[in-house]
Amino acid sequence: MNQTNKNKNEQKKNKKTRKKEEETIQKESKNNEKNVPIGLPTKRRIKCEVCSKEDAEFYCSQCTVYYCQKCEAQVHESDLLKQQIEKSKNQHLQLLKTIQIIINNQINQIIQNNQKTIEKINQDKTKIRKIRKLKAKHQKCELINESKEIINKFKKRKKKEKEIFDPKMNYQNAIHLKNQNQTAWNPSEKSSGIIFGQTKYSTGKHKIKTKIDQFPNINTEPNWINLGVINTENRVNLIKNGDFEGTYFFKTHWNKNLLQSFKKKRENGKWYEEKYPENIKLKENDIFEILLDMDQKTIAFKINENNLGIALENLPKSVYFYASLAWMKGNKKNQITLI
Repeated sequence: MNQTNKNKNEQKKNKKTRKKEEETIQKESKNNEKNVPIGLPTKRRIKCEVCSKEDAEFYCSQCTVYYCQKCEAQVHESDLLKQQIEKSKNQHLQLLKTIQIIINNQINQIIQNNQKTIEKINQDKTKIRKIRKLKAKHQKCELINESKEIINKFKKRKKKEKEIFDPKMNYQNAIHLKNQNQTAWNPSEKSSGIIFGQTKYSTGKHKIKTKIDQFPNINTEPNWINLGVINTENRVNLIKNGDFEGTYFFKTHWNKNLLQSFKKKRENGKWYEEKYPENIKLKENDIFEILLDMDQKTIAFKINENNLGIALENLPKSVYFYASLAWMKGNKKNQITLI
């Protein structure tokens, strides 16, 4: 029993001794930055925990492992390599983070620039829409103004083409006018009175309408109404001298209807004239129309709705409306109105 107790006591002492040695090694290793060889008791050698072939001469306080000299060198190189790898890894990670930050900044900048570009495009689109609206409105206004101008010109033209008698072109002032120079009659004791319209006709097609207000059915001389045109160049001569040259007209007489052209005299001194059928006769309330085609230089006549066709051709370059009214005795008179 005593021997057994002794053995147990020795084992306990050995364990305590070993434990103290390990604690001492750990303390010494912690005080050094590198692994330091530690002298071990010659009685008990610790095997290398890596190769298990040789006694350990070094102890790593970080991983708490015993190394032999050979394994310690390999482990040390491996640690250095790991440190380099870890350092390189950290550097690359840091570089990647920096690159990622740069890329994110660039992406954000691109997004901001795109947003600004989109905003500018939208603003430009808004401006373009406004400009188009203003342009359309302006064009519409211009079109309206042009239309108004055309309408006004047309109205003026129509107004200008609405024929009236010219009081200044009144042969011997025999014709009297009323109704804003639209109605003419001959109250004088002269055989006839002559008056012209105020519109000059040189191009285009024109209609001159006249209503026969009074035309007494008296079979006596003089009793006629002449309606037609006169050459512009001969108009003044007729007013001054009574020269009928250059006239083209329809003459309705108390007993006959004539188509007369005083363009030139024949050798016997008579004017050119051509008879119309006797049933073609003007009477009171008839509408007589002169149809001028100054492009073709022709004149035609129309009584009410009866178109008599082209009467004379080769008209001069320009003409004026011509009317001649014979004087009637007493209260009887020949009277016409331009409509």
